Amino acid sequence: MSGDIQSALSRIREYRPVPWDQIPDLGLYMDQVITFVTRMYEPLYGPDIHGYLSSSMINNYVKSKLIPRPTGKKYSREQIALLAMIVVLKQTCSMEDIRRMLALKESETVEGLYHSFTQRFSHVIQAVCGESTAIGAPASALDFAILASGYSAGCAAALKSEPAEVQ
Repeated sequence: MSGDIQSALSRIREYRPVPWDQIPDLGLYMDQVITFVTRMYEPLYGPDIHGYLSSSMINNYVKSKLIPRPTGKKYSREQIALLAMIVVLKQTCSMEDIRRMLALKESETVEGLYHSFTQRFSHVIQAVCGESTAIGAPASALDFAILASGYSAGCAAALKSEPAEVQ
């Protein structure tokens, strides 16, 4: 890869998903949720992340039952984790596909799903940056979506490093 692309990928290389225990569990209001999730992904997507999550989007996710309703206008750790996964997956997937991928199976928890998601996403980010080739074969639609989202972030970073063509 050229030096310009490597430079553009440096921000992605430094990205680490927020661990479950660092997601607030005291209940956040919608504006706080938007700020928290935006800050989660700023190292990955850069300033373009602003607008990836808005109050109207969250309201639509609640109405469509993609995430549970808040309790007293406050969002729980589980809801924040679901929103964090949605922000990544919506870069490459339809909402209906995301609903299917994030549907909990019997005895599965949001915590377990989020942990699995962040592990997979970390491996993809390392592969995008050329630090690892050991991401393993995708085993589910969620695996493919995570791969696509990671490579989409790499593509965006590479495009930003290239000068725009003048026509």
